[in-house]
Amino acid sequence: MLAFAFAALLPASALAAKKPAAKAKAPLSAPGLETIVQDDGLLLYRPAAEVEAAVARIKELGIDRVRITASWSSLTRAPESATKPDGFDARDPAAYEQERWQGLDTAIRAIRAAGLKALVDIGFWAPHWATTDAPGPRARTNIDPQAYADFATAIALRYSGAFTPPPPAPDAPAPPPATEDASLIKDLLQPLIPFPLPDPLRPPPPPPATARAAQAGAVAVAAQAGPLPSVDRFILWNEPNHQSLLLPQWNGTAPASPAIYRAMVRAGYAAVKEVRRTATVLIGNTSSTGGGKRGSGPVPPLEFLRDLACVDAKLRPRTTGDCANYTQLPGDGWSHHPYSQNERPSRVSKPVLERDDLRLADLPRLAETLNTLARMGRIAPANRDIYLTEFGYETKGIPGRPRVDERQQARWLTWAEYLADRVPTVRSFAQFLLRDQPPAPERVSQSAGRPYGEYSTGLLNVDGSDKVAAGTFLAGLFAQLQPKHKVLLYGRLRLGAGPKVILIQRQVKAGPWKRVARLVVDGRGTFQRIARHTPGAQYRITYPGPRGPRRSGLALKPVPAAG
Repeated sequence: MLAFAFAALLPASALAAKKPAAKAKAPLSAPGLETIVQDDGLLLYRPAAEVEAAVARIKELGIDRVRITASWSSLTRAPESATKPDGFDARDPAAYEQERWQGLDTAIRAIRAAGLKALVDIGFWAPHWATTDAPGPRARTNIDPQAYADFATAIALRYSGAFTPPPPAPDAPAPPPATEDASLIKDLLQPLIPFPLPDPLRPPPPPPATARAAQAGAVAVAAQAGPLPSVDRFILWNEPNHQSLLLPQWNGTAPASPAIYRAMVRAGYAAVKEVRRTATVLIGNTSSTGGGKRGSGPVPPLEFLRDLACVDAKLRPRTTGDCANYTQLPGDGWSHHPYSQNERPSRVSKPVLERDDLRLADLPRLAETLNTLARMGRIAPANRDIYLTEFGYETKGIPGRPRVDERQQARWLTWAEYLADRVPTVRSFAQFLLRDQPPAPERVSQSAGRPYGEYSTGLLNVDGSDKVAAGTFLAGLFAQLQPKHKVLLYGRLRLGAGPKVILIQRQVKAGPWKRVARLVVDGRGTFQRIARHTPGAQYRITYPGPRGPRRSGLALKPVPAAG
């Protein structure tokens, strides 16, 4: 399905460009998608020096934006209580216990100080006083949309660029104990292995101090640092079509979560825009697959989208039940997590059993549906834009899924970005985890795949050493066979702004590497070329290293035209 003419593979902006003059040496290229990375374990639960080192590594990899979670139940007051605390103005960022925010504040400061942008999930889980859940962790049933909107207001104001955390009063009580959910998340995400620090960043041993004095000192330092930086982009909740993050998902065999989330979107979007008119507020943040059996597990993402927009399977408006008096759904873009469950990037969902799933190769279907809903007035026009905010391939074995080694991960990430880049309304590409997440000290899940919460989608190993994908993320190549003995060569660069000299090379059997093309392209862009293919050949690129000699990219053989 991928065998198209070269012109059809170029972005519309490139097609519109005039043919360069004969003397021009630079080949046609295009800007790359904005790149987003998320690694809450490294950025929220490690000492400040490690957070800064992790952010510096993220910047070295050419990443543009860091996604991070603002966990409602970890940050708010009395989340285990059935009733909201008296007199608590949840819209006011100064009304919260400031000690609970230190990890998030430190991360946002480090991200923005490095010149990177931030994307904050106004996310999971909820305090009990905003749900109908029984006592226990992970409250997420029938979330009160107005309570959620109040928290969204506090987030938007805290990271507006004008808010300075208040210093602790001299007679301040001891810092509050960690909430039930905060402890659970920390146990899951906090790696036991420190992130490696460059020698200049390695701190001296801390002086003896009580936990209270240490926390109070951290708050004072944060206050002295002046206003918290501004964040320009937010997302409303995380994976609302998944039972781990929002309940109920179903009412019998009918989806229930879309109506709950629709109310959260309407309230949360209006709340953020009231105090931050120019901020971008994304919605959706959907997981890629449903539960397989109707009435259990996640709601398939395409069905979730249709129900959210109050249309049926044929996109005809629904006007009864929760869809009575429906008005256009707001939003500044649709966020999605197009995981392919360790299968090849071109693997499309099956027509019957998986017809409403949205893996990476299904992005054209998502784009078509969003475009149609926007034309119908069911969703705001800006929701045509698709932001991929989480994606990756795991290099450790997961029961029931194909095994992907480091080289395959590296090749497939560039292939996946090529497929995403072909969809005109996709605005970003995502990488979940900078570093592999090691197992927690105790079992945290009944899942056979990740009983200790481990994830291996990172660009780095647990010890901080590079995987193969760290190199291809800087300069990756994808090759695909084309008709008439041709090969498509797509490159994605994160080498920094300015012209870079890229060599495309070919090797036949065990022979020498020979140049196919010399390209001068922007170091943050993409390029595509069609070349004559020799049977059995493999390809690679060479590129300028960040600190010295040229590097050779990963050698790869072209994939078939059908993917």
